[in-house]
Amino acid sequence: MAFLRYSKKESWIALILLPPIAGVVNYLLFGNRYFESAANFLVATFITLTVIFLVYVACGMIATVLAHKYPRYSQTFRRIAIGLMFYILIMVAGISILFWGYDYLGFLGYSINTKDYIIALIVGAGTNLLATSFNEGAAFYEKWRSLVDEAEQLKKENLQSQLEGLKGQVNPHFLFNSLNSLSSLISENPAKAEKFLDEMSKVYRYLLRTNEDGLTTLDTELQFIHSYFHLLKTRYGDGLELELKIDDRSLGYLLPPLTLQMLVENAVKHNMILRDSPLRIMILTTNSNRLVVSNNLQRKDRMVYSTRVGLNNIHNKYRLMKQEEIMIRDDGKEFAVAVPLIQP
Repeated sequence: MAFLRYSKKESWIALILLPPIAGVVNYLLFGNRYFESAANFLVATFITLTVIFLVYVACGMIATVLAHKYPRYSQTFRRIAIGLMFYILIMVAGISILFWGYDYLGFLGYSINTKDYIIALIVGAGTNLLATSFNEGAAFYEKWRSLVDEAEQLKKENLQSQLEGLKGQVNPHFLFNSLNSLSSLISENPAKAEKFLDEMSKVYRYLLRTNEDGLTTLDTELQFIHSYFHLLKTRYGDGLELELKIDDRSLGYLLPPLTLQMLVENAVKHNMILRDSPLRIMILTTNSNRLVVSNNLQRKDRMVYSTRVGLNNIHNKYRLMKQEEIMIRDDGKEFAVAVPLIQP
């Protein structure tokens, strides 16, 4: 079992607070006898500091358990109140062990003094409040820094996603192929050329404006895919097919922009597209609020180098947003990627 930690500064707070507290408690216990000899000082300090340290560790473990049980910011005061109740009970037990234990052993001729015992309990309660304040402050700062770092990382991932989307679509090959298709259509079928140009403008408009908010609705993403697939279909004809099985109730759910584009492009990039053996891409939603993009496998004879940037980018986005992980299945006949749909 891993050692539970209240905050990363817990050990430093213990180092600052515990030795002085041990000294105060020992002075209340033994008075000037505590300083009569080095042996008295070292033995008494070691015993008392050990008990106080164990009390501190026990309180830290309880604090960690409560932090997992009441993680939300709105539960902070409840968590601290419940924690302080346990901390004080543990502190009372620790100080009682010291006072009654030293009295029972007659250590340094000690006999229990009720007044000093009450003062020690008051000092212990104050120390609990101080230690809790320090640790809560440290824990809050750590959470805040973690959220800031994750937000920056997510922003970087979004920008990277946008860059990869633009690189994947605005590269000379795609632009050349699109313009070549458009040029052929202008002379052969002007109406179809006009439709192609309209869909092409929608694709680039979406690519240029996307990622501003970090998430988009499934409905918006599907509208983009219709335009994007129209360009692919015009180029590949009967060699490429797309089937949608989308539950209407899922259309308002959220996902990172360009997720579908990356998955569809991944299928087109790594598989042969033949009229007699078309590449079939299916996009569907499941009852468990997942979006699945799958395709039949007919890998190209010459392996296409894969950086896995697209899949890694999607994976990192979901990880940074604390969402469920994406699932990848490759059984040799079908390749499928399932991504969680985020409830708005």
